[in-house]
Amino acid sequence: MTKKRKMIMDNTETANIRLLQNAKEIMDFDASELDVYARLTEAQLLNKDHPEKGLFIAESPKVIIRALDGGYELVSVLVEKKQVLEDAETIAVLGKCGNVPVYTAEFEVLTKLTGFKLTRGMLCAMKRRRLP
Repeated sequence: MTKKRKMIMDNTETANIRLLQNAKEIMDFDASELDVYARLTEAQLLNKDHPEKGLFIAESPKVIIRALDGGYELVSVLVEKKQVLEDAETIAVLGKCGNVPVYTAEFEVLTKLTGFKLTRGMLCAMKRRRLP
């Protein structure tokens, strides 16, 4: 391994540790932090009475990056703990998330939440734009 490659790997490992230290681990499916991801209906997320408070859920690092590049505002991120440690694309997205809450959970909790394996282990609650 070259010295440059080792330095990059060391920096990535340090960034992963920092991300995990600032993240809140969700151990229980009933945690209130999961409400936006698990218990709100599409109608509640849309929030027709107060559209300025409307939300949507983006899934996968690629979709989240496109939404961020499109100017959408993050509310929170839910990511499989393993992805924070191993997936470069997920780590890059988390690096763009600023100070929004980041929640991590083990695969079993996330599967219970969605009923299926998440695309790349990442969900993000984002604010909807005002409709014209």
